[in-house]
Amino acid sequence: MIHAATFFLSLGGFVGLLLAMRRHQQDWLSRKLPLALSRTLRLMGFLAMALAFALAGLGFGWGDGAVAWFGWLTIAAALVIVANTNRDRIMRKLQP
Repeated sequence: MIHAATFFLSLGGFVGLLLAMRRHQQDWLSRKLPLALSRTLRLMGFLAMALAFALAGLGFGWGDGAVAWFGWLTIAAALVIVANTNRDRIMRKLQP
């Protein structure tokens, strides 16, 4: 359960950081978000990753938790990068 929570918090953190960038807002949302919302998304992204680190550390011990956190963080980052590079294909499949 701690692995799943760590992964989803890491994934949510990277998605938040992705959507905090104006260029990616235009790509994914077809509009740019207000600056205050972008800052909030960036802050929430970093907080989600910090929470994932704390959760992994408390659940597995700080040594093993750091290793697990880096592993899940890497997988989450790879998924966000793959989704961002294949955005056009994903959007075409989602359209009716």
